[in-house]
Amino acid sequence: MPILKRFLPLLFLSSLSTFAASLNSDQLRGGLSPALFPHTLSSLCADTSNDDEMWHWLNLARLQQANGDFKDSIASFEKAYTILDEYENRAKISIRNIGSFMGSSLLSKGSETYYAKGYERSLMHTLNALNYAMLGDFEGAAVEMRRMEMRQEFWLRESEEKIKDAADEKAKAQRQGSDVTSIPTGYSMGRMLEDPDVRTMANNYQDPFSYALSSIIVDIAGHSAASGDASAISLKRALALNPDVSKAFSSSKINPKTPSMDITVIILSGEAPSLKIEKIRFPIFHAAEYTSLDLPSYTLPINDLSSVVLSTATLRLNPPRLLKSNLMAYKTLKDELPSDLAKGVVRATTKAVAAKQISDKFGDLGGLIASITMDFGSSYADKDYRNWELLPNSGYISKFKVKKGDTLDIILNEYKESIQFPNDKKGAVILVNYLTSDNIRIHHVTY
Repeated sequence: MPILKRFLPLLFLSSLSTFAASLNSDQLRGGLSPALFPHTLSSLCADTSNDDEMWHWLNLARLQQANGDFKDSIASFEKAYTILDEYENRAKISIRNIGSFMGSSLLSKGSETYYAKGYERSLMHTLNALNYAMLGDFEGAAVEMRRMEMRQEFWLRESEEKIKDAADEKAKAQRQGSDVTSIPTGYSMGRMLEDPDVRTMANNYQDPFSYALSSIIVDIAGHSAASGDASAISLKRALALNPDVSKAFSSSKINPKTPSMDITVIILSGEAPSLKIEKIRFPIFHAAEYTSLDLPSYTLPINDLSSVVLSTATLRLNPPRLLKSNLMAYKTLKDELPSDLAKGVVRATTKAVAAKQISDKFGDLGGLIASITMDFGSSYADKDYRNWELLPNSGYISKFKVKKGDTLDIILNEYKESIQFPNDKKGAVILVNYLTSDNIRIHHVTY
């Protein structure tokens, strides 16, 4: 009975979270079908419990964009920017103390505040640029693409500091007699970290999708010539990251005398891997006590495409997949694992020592209760450790010419949609959001 009384407050807190307005990761990612989408969007809009969390605004901005609420999506992205700007401005004052801005992590990885990874920080500007583009504001879209590049500068400084911090944590763990040089047995992400596609990535924050899109937007906005041929520079960066970018730009087969228009098709599909805390539990000292090593891990991406085809009466294209959010997430995890492993070992050792001290004073049962209590407490904190779960997992781009008045067929797996173009426009940008196989939303703007 005394043990039950100790756990009642924790159980009460847990029950409150069950009935809270906030949607957990599984509910959010599972609520994207046509029937559930309106409820998911309205629930996220009404949720004020996570207003201080960057991932909340990023998820909301993504749903609003898919729904065609482009102005609302811009406002939500700006909320995320405000949170990140405040963090980065504080960290700039003392970059050496950047760890303190991540939140306390003495007993739990999940107690850290999530300020998004480098690729998420870049992509939030990329997706926001699409909001401006869909409103016909290509000037605003070009500004967002410049902000995308500027945002990367701080991530580089932060990453360098994390490397130094990892070295300090590794030395601390080794002084305590712990090995932090190898991936622990049983860690679900171990094999993935050695995937050739992950190992060969240039870095964990630059993606060819963003730079290819930047090239197109800057060109449409008419900024290229005035900014030192910025369009060509962005295109070169995209090609350096992925040679398949060349397949996104189709050479015209239209007679030069035939009235034509430029078409850009952008397809965002699926949802990126969802972040979780994985616990590797093991006994310590003797069977009455145990501790756990907590490491970041990912679920698989969902609702992605396997086939993309664009066709007209004279053209058939297979746009290249230029955005690979899952690989960028895995690359980031691989780069940060030494730091996470070192800190995880220190946390596990700290909990083990505390359990041993209680065991020595109150006996085996006391040590076991201490282990269970610390495990339960850290697990409770871990469940709120979230990332941008609704970030598109894949992004496709195709730019080509069509005859004015022509019809374009967009074929996504088994789904087909046809769009007829006007006779009096210079070009069009089409945004396709493939949320699930039966919830596909298409918006376009002409210029």
